[in-house]
Amino acid sequence: MEKLFAARGRRTFVPVTLSCDNKGQWLASPVPPGQSGAITTLAKADGYVELMESQQFIDIGEEVTVFLFKPVWD
Repeated sequence: MEKLFAARGRRTFVPVTLSCDNKGQWLASPVPPGQSGAITTLAKADGYVELMESQQFIDIGEEVTVFLFKPVWD
């Protein structure tokens, strides 16, 4: 996972795309926001990561749970 920062004191949902590295591990990357708004961002995402109110950031390489929008196949 890339480093992410959440709004302090707010639950944050970050759309992510998934890819597989050369070791077969899944990697989550935040979807860059599009000019046309949230629908385009969500359409490009494989799922989302939830940051709780008490969590201010996710560090690079940190293991996260991704809530999938659709099945992801190898």
